[in-house]
Amino acid sequence: MGEAQAGESGVGAPEEVATGTSVTRDSETRQTPGHDIPQVDLHSHLVPAVDDGARDEEMAVAMLRVAAADGTRIIAATPHADGSRPATIPDAVQRLNELAQEAEIPIEVVPGCEYKLTRYLGIFYKQGRLITLNGKPYVLVELPDWNEWPRWVPRSLAALLEDGLWPVFAHPERHPPVQRNPELVLEAVQAGALVQINAGSLLGSNGREAQRVAVLLLRARAAHLIASDSHHPQDRPPCISAALERAAALAGDDYARWMRWAALQVVLGERVEVPQPDPEILRSDESWLDRVRDWLGTP
Repeated sequence: MGEAQAGESGVGAPEEVATGTSVTRDSETRQTPGHDIPQVDLHSHLVPAVDDGARDEEMAVAMLRVAAADGTRIIAATPHADGSRPATIPDAVQRLNELAQEAEIPIEVVPGCEYKLTRYLGIFYKQGRLITLNGKPYVLVELPDWNEWPRWVPRSLAALLEDGLWPVFAHPERHPPVQRNPELVLEAVQAGALVQINAGSLLGSNGREAQRVAVLLLRARAAHLIASDSHHPQDRPPCISAALERAAALAGDDYARWMRWAALQVVLGERVEVPQPDPEILRSDESWLDRVRDWLGTP
């Protein structure tokens, strides 16, 4: 599975993290574990007028302002894309950074795209036709069909690794097949993917079932990243700090901090070794009371 795989032990404390006003361009700048880790949002729909996200530059700037106010210092602009290289995305990201600077918003935008998982992504990558997260080997992928978990998912994820790509598997908790059988996510973890859940799922804005599964994945340590998947400044905002706090309450401070560190490693292009997930938690049949407690956010 490579280094982005389940390890034998629990979460190790991150020994080094990057810091500075431009951590993605100054990966040699390091700080000790006692310092704060920059908040990184790996999934957003900021690029104006290319998908169902920001409709124009004004909305994109509003989203950047909200993200920065929430504590995010690096945000990936990840519009929906097919298997071709959207030639306008790098220029659009540069423009977003210019707008942020003009508005004195303390945030850095890095490029990316959200791709449907197919067997062709590795080919497009070799041809230079994919936009990966910050130009590093990590690529954001989602299920090709909202209502289906194809048998070939683990095989396709493993093939991406063989082709030199490191998959980040977006919001599985929102898909009905995973809501019926959360253990399916273990196939992605075992294939070498990092699993990203949406902040809105964890906080309940994507429905009770998405929240229930997000909680289970966290408790089982089968979720490794929290991102906003933001589309709008208010309706689907680029906010993740409250979800990270919720993750700390559910999985412990060390694990929540590790998740922040893992997100930073993605934009730096460093391999992430994930903890061994607990399948028993995903198999457990939660009681009605447990589900109510998860929904209300009470212990």
